[in-house]
Amino acid sequence: MDVVIPLAAELKEIAKKEAGIDVTVWAGGLGFRNGTLVFSVPYASVADRAVATGKLAMSKAFADGNRKLYPHVRDIAPDEMAQYIKGGSVAGSVPVGAVVSLIESQLAQGADWMKTLEWALSVAELNDKITGTTHNVAYVVYGQLGRLITMAGHADGAAAAAAREAMVAHPEWMPKFLEGGQFAAAGSVESRLMTKIL
Repeated sequence: MDVVIPLAAELKEIAKKEAGIDVTVWAGGLGFRNGTLVFSVPYASVADRAVATGKLAMSKAFADGNRKLYPHVRDIAPDEMAQYIKGGSVAGSVPVGAVVSLIESQLAQGADWMKTLEWALSVAELNDKITGTTHNVAYVVYGQLGRLITMAGHADGAAAAAAREAMVAHPEWMPKFLEGGQFAAAGSVESRLMTKIL
């Protein structure tokens, strides 16, 4: 990580200079493979993403930066784009050191998508009530379709842990959360934490 993080910082600066985009870099924590970095950008539209992608594709500096990074990379997950149905990107509103908690799942075969979204929104609203923290809900529109993501930003790991403990201790939370079993493919539900580093 001591080699990779400076290279990620360099790519972040290049992306800002060459394409005008604000890249946030996260260190994947619990639930991620050790050494995971997550790069995120809040785009207003697919068209904005296409413009930025075109600029970066033509950037020699960005290509050179990636060439420096790739020898240190073991695996690259496919790029994806998600659409928020509650809240929005927390990347720009949280400081370095903030922790985002995520719960991700894949739609079960034959499950009703609209009922799945209704359930996800009801869980997020219950989470808001219990923790006092906004829980955002998004679904993947480019990438693995049927993937649902609930996320919340916390000041640090202790605040993320306290929110989790409050939810689990609340008598309404576990029954409401377990209702989602009918909507999620077996083995697809993952709980993760990531920390903003750049």
